[in-house]
Amino acid sequence: MSKEFEVIVQGQYPLGATLTIPDGSLEKYPLIVMVHGSGPTDRDSNAKGMPINVFKELSELATEEGFASIRYDKRGIGASKGNYLETGVYDLIDDAQAVVAFAKSHPNIDEENIILLGHSEGCIIAPYVNERVSVDGMILLAGTAEPLEETTAWQREQIAEDIRSLKGFEGWITRLLKIDQKIHKMNEDLTKAILGTDKPVIKYKGKKINAKWNREHADIDVSKLLPKVTCSVLAITGTKDINAKVSDLEKIKVLVQGECETHIIRDMNHMLRKTDAAYSMSKIMNDYKKNLKKPVDRELKDKVASWLRNWKNREVSVAQFEMLVK
Repeated sequence: MSKEFEVIVQGQYPLGATLTIPDGSLEKYPLIVMVHGSGPTDRDSNAKGMPINVFKELSELATEEGFASIRYDKRGIGASKGNYLETGVYDLIDDAQAVVAFAKSHPNIDEENIILLGHSEGCIIAPYVNERVSVDGMILLAGTAEPLEETTAWQREQIAEDIRSLKGFEGWITRLLKIDQKIHKMNEDLTKAILGTDKPVIKYKGKKINAKWNREHADIDVSKLLPKVTCSVLAITGTKDINAKVSDLEKIKVLVQGECETHIIRDMNHMLRKTDAAYSMSKIMNDYKKNLKKPVDRELKDKVASWLRNWKNREVSVAQFEMLVK
């Protein structure tokens, strides 16, 4: 059982959020702050046509384990003010920091026991928030240990490889038109347009592009911030993830200075569900709509729940030791 409260976090823009507190006997609870992946997502991590629902489900899991949680709408989404398309990476970091500050000041939250839970881009934002205001734990789901530019280059190559592997007439025509090469050329043109302006939003081929967000990501390298993470970390990625590299788990484990537990979940995709689709960019993306009808993977939830129990027991043991010393 839990109690949910609709709250407003005062940052650069007011952010609509849901604070969930276990219905228990404690005066203060440890808290998990949910940090978004990319895209126009609301507090439950849902976007139009893409109901991921990760944060809603993980909030329920947190309550079962005796943790409070807070999840918020991105700028310009849901109950949050501001303009989503004009929001940069540093704005996202500011917003997550504002949520942490709000939580630390709440009478039912233990300000010395705050965990950041990031999904996808949230795994980049979380270490930057931690640099500004140190937290006590970090959960990184489908994260990265490199600049976004390197990850997206890897993603584009996966798309090109898909195209090159097409058979029959379709394969012949795509090779004739050199579609795989055009993907890279289009990215070069878009990058040139983004870097050639200081505007927050540009139009490219009739579509609005968040140029500010893209430019700022060119300056962001999470591998430089991970060594500043001294708290306990849990990092999980699936073998069917086409957006994040499984190999980055080992990099995260090497870079962070706190105790780091990592898990590879077989057949889990970037939306944190298992899929029987073959590993290819196009097949897994085409499988998303059907796949999202399923709940978040049970194995992932079990790994997170187990880590939370161990984290809580370790915190209790430390507190008891400190009392004995005194």
